[in-house]
Amino acid sequence: MKQHNTERLSALADGELKGLSRWLAQRHVRHCPQCAAELQRVERVRQTLAACPPIIEMSDSADFFWSKVKRDITTREPQTVFIPVPRLSLADWLLVHRGALATATSGLMVALLTGVMLQQPHSAGPGTVLVERVDTVIPNTVATPLKGAESDVAVIWVSGLEWTADLDEMKQRFENSET
Repeated sequence: MKQHNTERLSALADGELKGLSRWLAQRHVRHCPQCAAELQRVERVRQTLAACPPIIEMSDSADFFWSKVKRDITTREPQTVFIPVPRLSLADWLLVHRGALATATSGLMVALLTGVMLQQPHSAGPGTVLVERVDTVIPNTVATPLKGAESDVAVIWVSGLEWTADLDEMKQRFENSET
């Protein structure tokens, strides 16, 4: 014991301490005269109380006492007793159901992330082209930019013209189609 603890001394005198706690308390009492004197006082009080047990007297006989108790119970039987039930606040409810709330939140997050992932366009790998359609003011033509793996390359094909891989030839065909 690091401090002079009278409750611990009472527990030692009553036999409530076991094992290491008992051994440490006894060791402290052997080396501390103040606690040894207190332990002797506690033991003397215990002996005095044991020598003079309290005398319990009832004003009525046991049978008469129990008949009064039984009569009180029967007179109160038809009475209805309302016991108020405390209402849970939102914080109390959340504390009680925190496991279910965490599970529901996790499920909702997984569902939202799955929905977002399904809406995003996915590339199939290298060489994949993202195609966007743009309507033009020229009748019967559509400009379609093709964006490839290289960000600075874009090819525009105008429908209604014959396709050619040469960009200069494409420009020339486009200029000739306007006239």
